[in-house]
Amino acid sequence: MRQLSVLFCLLLLTGCVVSSPQKAQFNAEYPNRQDIRSHTLYRFMTKPLKPGGGKYYGANDLAETLYVRADNAAMVELRFNYPGRSLQVKSLDAQNRTLREETYALLDASAAKPSDAESRYFILTKEGVLLTKHKNCTPDMSVGCRWQDRTLFITRNGDMAVQLANGTAGMAFLVIPFYGSQKYLEIFPKAPGA
Repeated sequence: MRQLSVLFCLLLLTGCVVSSPQKAQFNAEYPNRQDIRSHTLYRFMTKPLKPGGGKYYGANDLAETLYVRADNAAMVELRFNYPGRSLQVKSLDAQNRTLREETYALLDASAAKPSDAESRYFILTKEGVLLTKHKNCTPDMSVGCRWQDRTLFITRNGDMAVQLANGTAGMAFLVIPFYGSQKYLEIFPKAPGA
């Protein structure tokens, strides 16, 4: 019986993978963050100070993360309209010309998500942090869920930090439990003169 219990515990643990390579950096930056609402205009470079190490949409490119990717993009501009509850994001070239533009709705944490699946939005927390949360649960041969959360905040130095947290959990073939999560942090420097 004891061997069966040990085997069962090992089986449960085999489906668990957790990766967070920049956890120490996140723990140093997040408690000392600035409230993003302290300014209405920000400009950041599109490339991070140091690559986060992940292979995902938006890795190493702030313009791609914010859906304003352009070949010649050097900077990303964020213009907040707090009374109007919106955020205008632009990718700019080295001569400050607008290349692409996207508008996001700013929602309270308790607000319902927009009914239009194509609408872009951020949750603006009471602490002055931007969040996106996506979750998809699909039953098939297995029961499982995937999630992807992004946390955007201003560091103590005025740079833009973007943490991507994604994961999967479920039951393969309705028998074998599995869980995996990853977190990546990238810090994008403020643009010169910003």
